[in-house]
Amino acid sequence: MRKLQAGFWKEWLILVRDLPGLGILFLMPVLLILVVTMAQENALKSQVEKSTILISSPPGSVLGKQVIIDFEASGMFRIADEAASREVLYEAIRTGQIPLGIIVAQGDTAITLVIDPTLHEIYKTTLVTAANFILKGAGGKVIMQQLMAASQPGTPVLSSENFLKMAPPVYHQQAVKERSTIKPTPVQNNIPGFVLFAMFFIVIPLSGSVISEKNEGASFRLRTLPVPLWTILGAKVLLYLLVCIVQFLLMMLIGYYLLHLMLGFPMLEMGSDFLALTIATITAALGAVGFGLLVGSVSRTHSQAALFGSVMVVILGIISGTFLPIHMMPKAIRIIGSFSPIRWGIDNYLELFIRDGTVLDILPRALWLLLFFIFAMLISMLIIAKRN
Repeated sequence: MRKLQAGFWKEWLILVRDLPGLGILFLMPVLLILVVTMAQENALKSQVEKSTILISSPPGSVLGKQVIIDFEASGMFRIADEAASREVLYEAIRTGQIPLGIIVAQGDTAITLVIDPTLHEIYKTTLVTAANFILKGAGGKVIMQQLMAASQPGTPVLSSENFLKMAPPVYHQQAVKERSTIKPTPVQNNIPGFVLFAMFFIVIPLSGSVISEKNEGASFRLRTLPVPLWTILGAKVLLYLLVCIVQFLLMMLIGYYLLHLMLGFPMLEMGSDFLALTIATITAALGAVGFGLLVGSVSRTHSQAALFGSVMVVILGIISGTFLPIHMMPKAIRIIGSFSPIRWGIDNYLELFIRDGTVLDILPRALWLLLFFIFAMLISMLIIAKRN
């Protein structure tokens, strides 16, 4: 036990003297969380805000009136002018003042959608799709009113609005547990990814510690003492396991207080199963430690470990859903990412943070992380023993 304590103290001194490494472990993930969460929140707000449009329709146009009613009721658009002339409409869109305009032809024979060509392709596609849907709905309502008026002369005409009200209502519901009060937000989705991203970045100081001992002869001198190899590596595992737990607590504090109280984001909710959260955190931390030891044992120089380790963490983070939701990636990338330990850890946290899961829900991926740690430890011990 004293040998393990001495090894732990040695690793602690190496870590606290490495200020750039500490900055990577704690400062970088905090900045990433703040920047990415704020960017996503602004993107969501821009989608929620109404887009301004101009409408040009002939006086007394039934179709033009219905188009105005439907666009105002959609909640997606704000009508700047309901009776703009074609010249004013074209000029406003050509100069970039208004992104979209609608021209109803004389006699309600056609509708023209005028679009600003400088719009971003994704934003333009969203606007055009929504506008087409609303315009087709408006045209359908007008035709319905005309057909009903012509089919039963002398009887009261049922308006299209009252006809549509007779349809059964449509409700929206999140696919979460019945008693769960967790609501998906950018904070809920981003924190898990960056927790794992921060944990796996311990590869740089951890692999550096292994290489320093190897290159400076400290590893050889330690092996001349009656100290087994598992004690030397166990001290590293214990220290960096604590570092990962501190990283997790820091991210939780940011989600709970900094993003909520100072920046006004929704508060982070971590589910209701503390045991499951503990298991998810410890197994994710062990997976990160195993990865760092594996890179340190394979690499021969600091530059090799730093370059390979950091690049691999970024690649694994990308294909695992740290920066971009996994469902937005191609199928091949999703399949490859399913073998990533970062993906296993992220999915465990999402299961708890979003779906309010339990131990049984995260147990399979937690076991995979534990097996990955055992595999990495065995390979590292074999490589180090063979070289010594």
